[in-house]
Amino acid sequence: MESTVKPKKQSLEIGIIGGPFDRITTVLDEFEPGQKDFIRPLESFDVKPRRVTDVVEREVEIKVPARLHSTVFDMNRFNLNRAGGGGIGIGIQVYFNAKVRSLKEPKFVLKGERTLIMEHFCHIFKELLGYPGGFEIELQDHKRRHVGLGSSIGSMVAACIGINEVLGRPFNGRELRRIIGYHSCEESPHGNGYLMPAFETGMGAMVGVNGGWIIGTDDLEMVYRVPLPDTKCIVFIPDVPTLEDEFTGKETAAESEVELLLRRARTLDTLQTGVKAQLVLYDMIPAMIKNDLRGIGNTMFDLAFLGSKRAECEQHGSYGAPIYKYISTFREIGAEVVGMSSVGPTIFALTRCDDTYDRVLKYLHSQNIPESRIIETAVDNVGSRIIENGEERVFTADGWLQG
Repeated sequence: MESTVKPKKQSLEIGIIGGPFDRITTVLDEFEPGQKDFIRPLESFDVKPRRVTDVVEREVEIKVPARLHSTVFDMNRFNLNRAGGGGIGIGIQVYFNAKVRSLKEPKFVLKGERTLIMEHFCHIFKELLGYPGGFEIELQDHKRRHVGLGSSIGSMVAACIGINEVLGRPFNGRELRRIIGYHSCEESPHGNGYLMPAFETGMGAMVGVNGGWIIGTDDLEMVYRVPLPDTKCIVFIPDVPTLEDEFTGKETAAESEVELLLRRARTLDTLQTGVKAQLVLYDMIPAMIKNDLRGIGNTMFDLAFLGSKRAECEQHGSYGAPIYKYISTFREIGAEVVGMSSVGPTIFALTRCDDTYDRVLKYLHSQNIPESRIIETAVDNVGSRIIENGEERVFTADGWLQG
């Protein structure tokens, strides 16, 4: 007879090194979905309290674009108890799909993938709103996990939008982003049925809700967004030393990822955040206003070699040489915007030129890159969709939900 006793919860202790006098330790504790001390009251992250006490049975389907996270602005501005740091994100036509139903019975029926994360957010909404009913959620992610394509945050966004919708929209987009940001989590790397808190900039929620190319600042605030019309995207997952098995991300998740974010990445941001801020303010934002894709890409190329993005590229071996080889090659081929997403190793190229798009693909095929590692897609300029009773509507089309 198999034992039903859950394993003892564990912790990860990560020594933080930022500036020359910055030596502290961050501890990531495992927790169970719904554990009360991992649910924060709304007032603690600047959202006004509210209640949902009526249960109306309702079902919606949610479609959320995946995000590419081009860079974080300053990794010294976030920790487990403080979401933020700012950054640049972009939505692509690779999707998360969720079906969410409200139930009169106070139970959770969870199907598909990322069920631990889904369960925790069901508890969060019940606790924050005093909701007496339950939820049924079926979720499918895009199957590329821990490689920089936002599999966890996209799942959270899809679930939260769906729950928010079936409850009658108690929260707007900005408020949902804050709920997600201050409760962001991942499955424990120990695979024992527990979760661990995660570090969150808010870019995944901004992009998942709004689509397009977005600049976000500290404390999860969205500064500026523009659509990138007629823009194709090639996403490529290179074979680098940090990937032991395709798409599993064994060496890019959890402990090693946290060590990267809180050590060398913080040190480099301490030295170079000012330069990064100038590039964004003086070069990237004007290019966004003019819809100048090449100008956006010129700034993005410079940012790829600065601060925490440099540290993220370096972790993939040979001081970043495998990553910078592809970034530089795509740029020389003619792609207007190139970069590595999040901690990688996913690399992306954006272009409005069909010939450039074909030449990037031709180059990848010449390197004998498996088709399973190449995603041919385009920029998503719409953001989240809600499908109910066969009708689709865009989340941000309703002014109440914008933000």
